[in-house]
Amino acid sequence: MLIATLLGLVALVAGLAFGWPVLVLLSIIFTAVQMMMLAARTAVERNDVKLSAKLAAKEARRRDM
Repeated sequence: MLIATLLGLVALVAGLAFGWPVLVLLSIIFTAVQMMMLAARTAVERNDVKLSAKLAAKEARRRDM
């Protein structure tokens, strides 16, 4: 996913260098979507860690009973 984001940035620079406005616009949109996907993946991973900690604590309380 990081490679795709970097390729989008390279396409953006190429579009700016060659003066292709459509490529620039599509590269901006693509890169923005990739950045949102990276942020969402990070948030999901963080949530998974929190949830697994809560479940482990809950299971430990059940075992003690």
